Amino acid sequence: MVFSSPLFLFIFLPAVLGVYYLAPGRAKNYVLIAFSLAFYFWGEPSFVFVVLGSTLFDWLVVRAMHATTGQGRRKFLVFLGVLANVGILVYFKYMNFFADAVSALLVDLGLNPFVLAKIALPIGVSFVVFEKITYLVDVYRGVGKPARNFADYLLYVFFFPKLLAGPIIKYHDIADQLKRREHNLPNIQAGLSRFAVGLAKKVLIADTLAEVADFSFAADPATLGPFFAWLGVICFTFQIYFDFSGYSDMAIGLARMFGFRLLENFNLPYISSNFTEFWRRWHISLSSWIRDYLYIPLGGNRVATGRMYFNLWFCFVLSGLWHGANWTFVLWGVYHGVFLVLDKLFWLRQGARLPKAVNIGATFFFLVLGWTLFRATDIGHFAGYMRAMLGLAADPAAFKYLTANIWFYLVLAAVLSLAPAWGRLWRLLPRYRAFALRVEFELSCSLALMLLVMGKLAALTFNPFIYFRF
Repeated sequence: MVFSSPLFLFIFLPAVLGVYYLAPGRAKNYVLIAFSLAFYFWGEPSFVFVVLGSTLFDWLVVRAMHATTGQGRRKFLVFLGVLANVGILVYFKYMNFFADAVSALLVDLGLNPFVLAKIALPIGVSFVVFEKITYLVDVYRGVGKPARNFADYLLYVFFFPKLLAGPIIKYHDIADQLKRREHNLPNIQAGLSRFAVGLAKKVLIADTLAEVADFSFAADPATLGPFFAWLGVICFTFQIYFDFSGYSDMAIGLARMFGFRLLENFNLPYISSNFTEFWRRWHISLSSWIRDYLYIPLGGNRVATGRMYFNLWFCFVLSGLWHGANWTFVLWGVYHGVFLVLDKLFWLRQGARLPKAVNIGATFFFLVLGWTLFRATDIGHFAGYMRAMLGLAADPAAFKYLTANIWFYLVLAAVLSLAPAWGRLWRLLPRYRAFALRVEFELSCSLALMLLVMGKLAALTFNPFIYFRF
């Protein structure tokens, strides 16, 4: 049930808001649990029971861990809980990948290939598993306390705004909000405005640029000249940002309508001066998860210099694998890991001597090359696409999606990606001192965006969020 679908916009969302605000205080969490389970059941009717069962398992493990003082038993319990969640991720997300790799090896050795029935990848499985692991580990570390009851933990796992594509939320960050939060008109208004911005980013910008990106990467690379090959990957560069940050905006806005305040997940990543800064601005919840639950446990900065560089590189190799069971994602993680190590080795010092615009331009160039690897279907496709980008394609063909509409949204995407911040756009507008006038103006803008989106949706086919596959 995609946030940009008519089913969600005109049926599910009004229904959950209406029932939620009519329900008495103590029942509101149960209303959200019921609708969140229905939301996930709509898209994953079988996997929802796996998540329910593993959620109950987490709850029991944490209760047992919290009740004991024996350190050995606590370690065993947290290891058991993490292992069970990683097992879910490995089975559903990577088993086909491993089976294909083993099969290819057997064929190379002249043996019969290994055959495994294809396992369907449940949407949002990575986000669900990562959040469940944070709960187990944080309680073990003493960073957070166990959920006061199973209903609170169930709502944390299944809360529908962030369920399918994040942001990755730590339980202790919203534990108090599960107990008490404000339900008022300003929250609804702020949430609606943020949701409208995210919806516009997805439908008006990301989905429009996807026409060029999808056509370019679906074409035979030999039929693409360098201009159209570069245009395709640049469109994808902005598409994935506005698609994923648009989802995060919608998730944050939806949560705000119910009184929750989720942490930000993007902060204008394409104005980064280096890869280190990029990962502080891009998918912030994932990069902080990697730091807290992989990099620091591996030793972080407390180990020898060579080991520290290896830890950093290795964490981003795993980050690439997290994005998908494909060698292109693994190499994308290797690519980013190398640049992060180079930052620490010398670039952060050397780059500081250059103008900021030069650093931003160079970082953006290498990010675009990385997105080429990320978007390619396999290594051979990536190699062919790079040949097209270098002008080595044999027979460039005409590009049917090159329209004035595309150029407008590409320029708009570039401008908005370089804007100081969404909130600072108010500086370009008249200053409204009266809160009522500001609210009326913001609601009018939100309504205008929604109307534009509705018009675009009427002419579009279904276009899911990119990060649903992860």
